[in-house]
Amino acid sequence: MSNDGLENPVISLKLLIDKEKNKVVYAEAGGDFVDILFSFLTLPMGTLARLLEKSNSSVPIGCFNNIYASVATMSMKHFSTEASKQMLLYPGSLNQDKCQKTKLRMIDDDSQATKCFMCPMFVRSGQCSKGYSNFNTSRCSCGNLMNEVIQFQRKGVKASAGTNGVFVRSAHTSFIITDDLKVEVNSVMSTLKLLKELGYTDDCDKLVDLILDFNLQEVTALLKCLFTSDTPLTDTFLKKKSSCGIKRMLSPPPALSEEERESKADQTITVNAYVRKKEGNIMYVECGEDFVDLLFTFLAMPLQSVWGISGNGVTFGCIGNLCKSFKELSVDSASGFKCVLPHYYKCQKQQLLDDLVTTHKPPTYYRFVSFSVDHFREYCLTENSDKRLVYAWDKLLPVTSIDPKSEGNNNTADESSGFVKKGTKFIVTDDLVITPSNSSSVLGMLKDKQISLEDVECRVISMKQEEVIRLLRASLVTFSALSTGLLAMEPSSTSVPESRFYKKPKIET
Repeated sequence: MSNDGLENPVISLKLLIDKEKNKVVYAEAGGDFVDILFSFLTLPMGTLARLLEKSNSSVPIGCFNNIYASVATMSMKHFSTEASKQMLLYPGSLNQDKCQKTKLRMIDDDSQATKCFMCPMFVRSGQCSKGYSNFNTSRCSCGNLMNEVIQFQRKGVKASAGTNGVFVRSAHTSFIITDDLKVEVNSVMSTLKLLKELGYTDDCDKLVDLILDFNLQEVTALLKCLFTSDTPLTDTFLKKKSSCGIKRMLSPPPALSEEERESKADQTITVNAYVRKKEGNIMYVECGEDFVDLLFTFLAMPLQSVWGISGNGVTFGCIGNLCKSFKELSVDSASGFKCVLPHYYKCQKQQLLDDLVTTHKPPTYYRFVSFSVDHFREYCLTENSDKRLVYAWDKLLPVTSIDPKSEGNNNTADESSGFVKKGTKFIVTDDLVITPSNSSSVLGMLKDKQISLEDVECRVISMKQEEVIRLLRASLVTFSALSTGLLAMEPSSTSVPESRFYKKPKIET
């Protein structure tokens, strides 16, 4: 984490404390603190899993930790390109620039998603793809690494006068945040109404004010408590640790209409599920790259989008309250929770969620090559730049996005490949640990669980959009995503399972 211009940036908070219960009743704060809360919702699930892993504590977000750790431990030889693995380990976000503007922010120093790279032989080579990539590990069709940073000719941008208005509307300057993360605009009426609802009508003597500074270290603590506590403000500021008590509930999602199911009848993913006959739960599925690409896409989806797609039947601590507040108070509230990903995450099997998950159209840049009598210069202009700068004898070369997931990068962004190599078979366990398929791994699993082959049967499962949505919901709030999502079983336990991926994974090269 970092903050330009300040060594130890802080945000002042006013907490109303119930001193008998040692509990935060509510916090009074400005828009800069609410911006940080709302920024959590815009982070991709893979980024959340990585940040929580870096906090040196095992904080499970359903099965997402296992999906992320599967990427980290899987050998590079199973990915279509080096960039494919990079974009999953450090997911890009369309809100990344906004997150950088919050007063206290988490910066992904290893992420290159906000940069653009091109082939150094762009002008000189006739075989060059004439494209750009968001990753410097991509290789041009002419064989060179695309590692030359695109330089933009831009007018100076004035610094923001304040941090309000990054995610919340700048017209609001003061907010009330309850212990379960309901955010409201601060007013006398809203404060009195809240105290009455919490039962403090005639018992305000035990309430005291506490003013404190919220710093960078507590941003991580608050993020951790978001996924481990039903009282994140109390656990962050008073107890200094998570109570590890979080409510998780999953009710059946509404079924798609017959018309909706028929419109997507030709869009399916088929897997072989190996089910324990007695318990009826899925041990693992054997699948191709299409199912794994879909699971890996989950890592790029922001938390607010996962929540929005999951529907109202999901309870996961205070995240629902925060999402509802975001929808009411955010400057982008009109866009709802529809998931829009950076263009390089486009995969064919995302069509199963085509009305819920889309990729934005990549911009076209222009390489401005100026030849004159005394000098030669090159610029990169954005698509909307003032082209009057270009003289009649100058050359304006368009630079379009290539698919960084394609070997040789001959594909355009509209012909996107998958994250993993085609033709590869994978094993995916019930809690979404993903490994390349081999006979020894399956036999080892049966031995570890002391399961006889007689107790296992194979079922062929075809997934359409309805099943994929159920799987996404189950991945967020349960540790048995396949059984819960594909067989509609009740999750057997909300306790964290003993998974080899909840500890820091060993990176396989």
